[in-house]
Amino acid sequence: MQRHRRLMAIALFVAVLVFPVSCKTSDDARALAGQMTATASSLSDYYATLAQLADNHAKLERLQQATLGVPFDPQDVAQLQDVQADLQKRSDMAHALADLAAAFSGLSGSSAPANVSASAANLGASLSAIPQLPGSSYAPTALQGAGKIITQLIQERDERKMAKAIDPTMAAVSEMFSQEKPVYDSIDRTYIGLAQSIALDLVNRNQVDPNSLMAPALKPFDLSSRVPTEQLSPGVADYAREQIKNRTAAEIAAHSQASDSLDAALKDVSKNTHALATEGHMAEPIFPITLSKVESWIRLVM
Repeated sequence: MQRHRRLMAIALFVAVLVFPVSCKTSDDARALAGQMTATASSLSDYYATLAQLADNHAKLERLQQATLGVPFDPQDVAQLQDVQADLQKRSDMAHALADLAAAFSGLSGSSAPANVSASAANLGASLSAIPQLPGSSYAPTALQGAGKIITQLIQERDERKMAKAIDPTMAAVSEMFSQEKPVYDSIDRTYIGLAQSIALDLVNRNQVDPNSLMAPALKPFDLSSRVPTEQLSPGVADYAREQIKNRTAAEIAAHSQASDSLDAALKDVSKNTHALATEGHMAEPIFPITLSKVESWIRLVM
């Protein structure tokens, strides 16, 4: 009888020790899921916007020929279309990662296994379909390998096992972004640089309507300008050129800040995922990720 009581006391003592650890794991897992969802959603929007810029760049090549007579190389346009498709695949992958993270956050729910299974299968397929980006030396083999691992998720309501399965994926996504980041910067700079060049040429050819420059003065009074269209005055033309150059510099700076913040956020999520997978908890508390720089850049270019 006494031996039975001692065993019961030991079992109760172990339960008391394990319960706080389990609660800590669950709390960290939910915090990580929220962090991962926010970061992956912003990453998806970032890639979708960059894909749109690649498409806009191809259109600018044709516009330059139509308005200024500058010939374009069909091979360059075809490569831009390939870049757009590859970036859209990355956007789809990030969206699938956000879906899996959302399923991860509801791991204790009754429908969690089914949600995790569907989300994992979708993410695995998206990861395996990521091609090498033109202009980049980074080969996404680790990402494709992570796609095979993620589809083998064991359907148990265990945050640490889930973190172990997601760990290689987050590490590979973070590495891909860091390695390809110079290409992303180049895509943005090349597009906005070409747009600036065409805009300046159109100003020089008197083919720009300057009415929008007058809007700050007239909009409060619900008035519109009536600037003679025969020839821009030197002052208005100079102001238009200044606006074009300032907007170009602002766009480049905004993209740089957006990509830097995403790079840092992905590294942070990867670090926290690895900590949960290996230690069962995060060494440091998770602070809310602010990805407002990504949103600001998207609003500026779209």
